[in-house]
Amino acid sequence: MLPICGPNAEPLLDGHEVPYSKDGLYIGIFYLCVYLVLGIPQAMCLYALCHKKHLQYSCYKLMLMVSVLDMFNLTEGSLICGIFSIYNINHCNTGRIVLCFGEMIMVVWMVYCFTSMTLALNRLLEFVSRRASDVLFRGYRAWLWAIPAWGYALGMALSVPKPYYYYVPVKGELTFYRINEDNTKLIENTNHIVNNMAKGCTIALTYVAMLIVMRLQLKSSGIAMSKLEITLSIQAFFVGLMSVLSSVVYVLLEYLPVGDFSLIGPVGMLCWLSTHGVSGYIYLIMNKSIRQTAFGLFRLDNKVLFKKAFGPSLASVVPATNTRRNTNTATRGCITF
Repeated sequence: MLPICGPNAEPLLDGHEVPYSKDGLYIGIFYLCVYLVLGIPQAMCLYALCHKKHLQYSCYKLMLMVSVLDMFNLTEGSLICGIFSIYNINHCNTGRIVLCFGEMIMVVWMVYCFTSMTLALNRLLEFVSRRASDVLFRGYRAWLWAIPAWGYALGMALSVPKPYYYYVPVKGELTFYRINEDNTKLIENTNHIVNNMAKGCTIALTYVAMLIVMRLQLKSSGIAMSKLEITLSIQAFFVGLMSVLSSVVYVLLEYLPVGDFSLIGPVGMLCWLSTHGVSGYIYLIMNKSIRQTAFGLFRLDNKVLFKKAFGPSLASVVPATNTRRNTNTATRGCITF
């Protein structure tokens, strides 16, 4: 029998065996529902991002890379974990395949973190230095950022000594600890903590810097605060907020003492999954081009439908004065979600 298993072939959590109960079934069904609610909008955005009219811009290429990783994380964290909870699949009764699944989640998550930070850098440079942005991201160079992303993820994942990532079906909880040399005790995973904190802080600071620079540029050009800036600010705020939640809250729930809070698994998982799914809603609501392409799949008159539902589109709020400058801002506004 593998380590961290009780005498009844059930996983241990905080040193106690966790027997399976109907709670696992309920949690599994909940995760499957989360997958539908968050996965469908993200899949629609993924479809829209693959359109050739978007892929001529470097920021949309990076957004496509992030969206693919979003779908992977949603599938792993909600669909597969939901199935594990419903059928009580764990490392004690199934073997190392569950541990390998945990390691796969960790690698994909770290690729996502690096790619998200790359996208944030691209957005900031669009306002700070267009030349630097072109040097780093123009044309095929945007795709090349997948290489350091995977290099970073594999390096971080493989440098963890004795990783032991397993799933507790009845709690709906993934644990990303290391195991000691005697295979008897779980210890903190420093790489996991550092990665999450670095990602959360980097993205939050980058979004703040982007908003400050954008505001200064609008003031210096004589353009008053517009609905465009407000829209950009709202999008950046939500994206940054979800990034911080996913990076910090999950770690806090994982490592801080929270007593006998029985829903710690679903709450932590929902925080993590939200960053991969909520972005889909942000795209569809606030990005006119993504919205039209995504709903064009269903041949809906989405222009009329969403104008009534959400108000004027992003393009319609650009001031009429200084048209050329503002058109460039809106086009580069793939920096917007």
